[in-house]
Amino acid sequence: MMKQGEQHHVRNLTGSTNDLEKYAQEVLKEMIREGIPPTPSNFDAYFDKLLDGKPAAFRKRILKLLELEDGGEDNHHGVLEQYLKDAFGNVKKFLQHINLLYKNLRHLEHMLEKRLLETEAVADKDSLMTLLDVLKKDVQTMNKIIKKEAGELKERYESTSELVLEVQDYAIHEERYGVYKKNYLLTKMRKEEKLIAEFGHESTLMMVRASDKILSQITRPKVRHLILRTVARLLLKTSRRSDVVAHYEDETFAILMRHTSLDSAKQAAMRLKDLVGNTNFFVGDREVVLDVDIGIARISLDRSSEQTVICALHGLDIAYQQGDVCGICPHDK
Repeated sequence: MMKQGEQHHVRNLTGSTNDLEKYAQEVLKEMIREGIPPTPSNFDAYFDKLLDGKPAAFRKRILKLLELEDGGEDNHHGVLEQYLKDAFGNVKKFLQHINLLYKNLRHLEHMLEKRLLETEAVADKDSLMTLLDVLKKDVQTMNKIIKKEAGELKERYESTSELVLEVQDYAIHEERYGVYKKNYLLTKMRKEEKLIAEFGHESTLMMVRASDKILSQITRPKVRHLILRTVARLLLKTSRRSDVVAHYEDETFAILMRHTSLDSAKQAAMRLKDLVGNTNFFVGDREVVLDVDIGIARISLDRSSEQTVICALHGLDIAYQQGDVCGICPHDK
């Protein structure tokens, strides 16, 4: 028999599930009404897009259900990348231990040679010399074996090192900030351009840079990293599940916002600005209020992905110079 608390939990879960079913039907109807093909990728983007307009209590119930889902393929790749890096670290440590053992054996061999020279001053030394000769041969044999093994391990280490470097070139996660890498962002942008060409929807790129006014006051690398890590965390907090949050370069991050118009991107920029403006921390006795500059550009078929990035960066510079919440690429106004 269920306890009262368990019955209450089941009722809540059932109610949320019913809400989810009704909402999923609403999303599907809206996509059909706007002529958007109900592919899994498009459905995911529209699911997040329409959820923004729902009451806070409803969003909370739906998001709580979604938390029960698996993290997805990209998160799985991220875990595999971390496993590979950890394995590489273990191989490196293992080789270091082998190298230390080899050095110790070399030291032992030199010590035996020294002792052999010392025994030459002994009058009755035949048996001792025989014993030391045998011991030296044994050590030399061991030394050759260890040296051979160390050479093979070194080759394996170098091969593994090259493999890891190649994997890192294809890695999609930026572990320093917990977001995606630049190469993954550009790949996703090119795919989005193909989808826009096929289905005609709108998508937007947002570039976000930690304020130079704030960073210029910080000289300690660890504190600068903390600031950038905080910016990345806030971007993840304000983004939708279908968005791609990535570290572009230096102090600049990017968000690919699928199925998002320029007007919707402006509203998102305002929410982000408010959130960032309410974030502060202390550096010594001095309070620092976080700030960012934001630029946005439409994903356009009339230019390449790289040109769209440049366009959004131009908007970012405009926001910085004019003190606006966000700057829009001049070509997209």
